[in-house]
Amino acid sequence: MNDSYLKTFDNLFFDVEGNKEVKNIIEQASFVLSSIITKFGEIENEISSGVSRQDDFTDIVVILFARKIMEQLDAINVLFAVGLFTQANIILRSLIENIVSLEFILKEDTKKRAAAYYLEHHYQEIELGVEWFDENLEYGKLIIKNKGKKQFDNDYQKYKRKREAFERIIKSKIVYQEVDEARKKKLKMKKKSGKKVYIQWYEVCSTISSFYGLMKATGYEKYYKGIYGALSYETHALNSTMDMNIDNDGVSLKWIRNPEGGGSTFSIACTFSISVLRKIHKYLNDGEKEKIEFMNFFMDFQKKRDIASCNLDRIKKS
Repeated sequence: MNDSYLKTFDNLFFDVEGNKEVKNIIEQASFVLSSIITKFGEIENEISSGVSRQDDFTDIVVILFARKIMEQLDAINVLFAVGLFTQANIILRSLIENIVSLEFILKEDTKKRAAAYYLEHHYQEIELGVEWFDENLEYGKLIIKNKGKKQFDNDYQKYKRKREAFERIIKSKIVYQEVDEARKKKLKMKKKSGKKVYIQWYEVCSTISSFYGLMKATGYEKYYKGIYGALSYETHALNSTMDMNIDNDGVSLKWIRNPEGGGSTFSIACTFSISVLRKIHKYLNDGEKEKIEFMNFFMDFQKKRDIASCNLDRIKKS
């Protein structure tokens, strides 16, 4: 990677490598994140090898969530390594969405909820294709204009095969058929009420119609405004003016790669991750030995998380 700009603008970018104290604190946090990532990796290995298998289909969904959570924790770890704490909040928001979604699936009616989640991206692709491959609609006309009628027809045939394959998937499992029927009923009700015809996957198998409702159902209601809502500022580009310091000396700009404020991001990532990890272990129906091993890890992890979070809050390099 060409990062020559770091030397050109060394007055703008904070250099983590050049500050031993800050680097040591970040490495301490990295060690804690590494330990929880490892635990999710062990979960994947246990299920994949058949050691902790419960239900083949639901297990696949749990594995896919575990992999996504690992990926996002790894991304946060990488960003932390260079002091990009604020940018890690964008990934943290998505991480929370994945964790809350998985906890909702594992809470009850697990197989049906897992099926609703699994099928949703297929539904979205099929429904998008309805707009794209209608020659009388704007998208269809635009595709024909840009690609030509021949390519449009070829793409439509691919879409048609995908739609037919999806229909076969629906017929392959009873739980898929139940989800498909429930989804059609919910959409029909929305059309009758005059509401916008859009449905979230969790609406199919519950009365919940928003992510706030999902957080409430999983016991995270109190975190919605303070954590999830606040994380939206970075996601929706509403916090650019927060990169200023205003004090008795006047106005100054904060560092790019500012190493301040990482404690809360780190603590939230750890807290939500260890919570869902406990739910996964419960789903896997661990034996007594495994329960004791996890509880020992849990207690040790919390101590190390709190120490690392406290040290991150000590960083003052504005």
